[in-house]
Amino acid sequence: MFEAIKLLVGVVSLIMVYRTITGNCNKYLAFAICAIWLRYFLSAFHTITYPSLVAGFSINALGSIGVAGLGLLLIPTAVFTLKKLFPFYVFFTAIAVSGFVNMQIPGTINVLVKWCYFLVLAGALFLSIRCQGQNETFKKLLVAFVMPITMQIFSVLMGHAKAAEADGSISYIGGYNHEAAFSMIIVSFIFVVGLVERNTIRFRTSLFTLAVILLILVNYRTAILTILPIAAVFYFTLVEQRLKPSQKAPVLTVVTMLFTVMFLALSFTMQERFADVGLMLGNFDLITKAPIYFSEAEKDIMSARVYIWSQYIDAFTNADLLHKIFGFGPDSWKGVFAKYAHNTFVSNLYEYGYLGFYSFIGMMLFALKEAFKIHTKNLAKIVGLSIVGFLIMNLATMPLWNIEGLIFFAIVVGIVFSSSKQTDLIKSKATSARVIRKGQTVI
Repeated sequence: MFEAIKLLVGVVSLIMVYRTITGNCNKYLAFAICAIWLRYFLSAFHTITYPSLVAGFSINALGSIGVAGLGLLLIPTAVFTLKKLFPFYVFFTAIAVSGFVNMQIPGTINVLVKWCYFLVLAGALFLSIRCQGQNETFKKLLVAFVMPITMQIFSVLMGHAKAAEADGSISYIGGYNHEAAFSMIIVSFIFVVGLVERNTIRFRTSLFTLAVILLILVNYRTAILTILPIAAVFYFTLVEQRLKPSQKAPVLTVVTMLFTVMFLALSFTMQERFADVGLMLGNFDLITKAPIYFSEAEKDIMSARVYIWSQYIDAFTNADLLHKIFGFGPDSWKGVFAKYAHNTFVSNLYEYGYLGFYSFIGMMLFALKEAFKIHTKNLAKIVGLSIVGFLIMNLATMPLWNIEGLIFFAIVVGIVFSSSKQTDLIKSKATSARVIRKGQTVI
């Protein structure tokens, strides 16, 4: 029954996508909408699209490869030569070098294809925003989220939930495979709604609030922590825009107090889910503790995440100099550890060594710096704090390991680069006039 509903919703969302991209839509935005919709559609039918189909590749993987390849053909070469992409290429190079040194060729190809997917999607959004503007781009991009949002609402109404943790908690994820990837879909949706200007779409505030509630129902701790700064900026801006200068100080003080009370109430109702976070912070030295010395109780902290991190860190600490510099190679954890690292920083340290670890940090800090340099103050706060929240999320899970996480990061990077001052873009060897003229083609 639920699978039939998925198919029906998928067909309806496809019709909506078709109507959107055949309207006043530039070809780069059409590509981004179709790419995101395709990923969310295929992931909904994970029992079919996840298993290997051809040469070890699943339908999902083939879809990602196809999107990356098509994007490379569609996006003008000049976009990939932007100087602002240099920190990203340094990180990609570190991945490739690590894979070559360790002869982890399949893993290297797999990881680089994912980042290529990110690159073409970010480039497409960058060109679309330069061509039709941020507001028009993100208003139309919302159509790609119709299927997962609708399916989650159906899962709540029909009581179709998934057991999330050993403590008996449940997640409403619309019949998708895992709450980690699905939570990134909702986070991306919240972010896009937050970027759409007031009075552009009806019930914008209600839609944003609904999305926040849906994220809470996903019941994934790290995603909830990620969205807090985005939600805070959204609601503060909403209130601020309606006030006269003389009213701002007292009203915003009251609003701050209300937000604090609501946060405390939410923390109390979900205290069992977040209790381990406080326990981990109070015993931070556990991360560097050798895994053989962990007690059974300590192994369960943060759903065994701390124990998993210690395994990776211990293996890296005891490695030789070559592996400390270059790591053990992309996807080298497979066959060595039972589970992936559940921490992007720990994973990068183990797989790519110091070279990849520091280049990744440099890439993220560069994106953060560029976000806060956005000339529109409110947009700078939303995007900058979104990156901060995303970095926090990467401390306890690996959103960039999934395409869904890379989609969110591509949206963030697209808005960061497109919102740079025009002089910065020209200095960055961009195609200011030529690229935008190409992007004005409609389909």
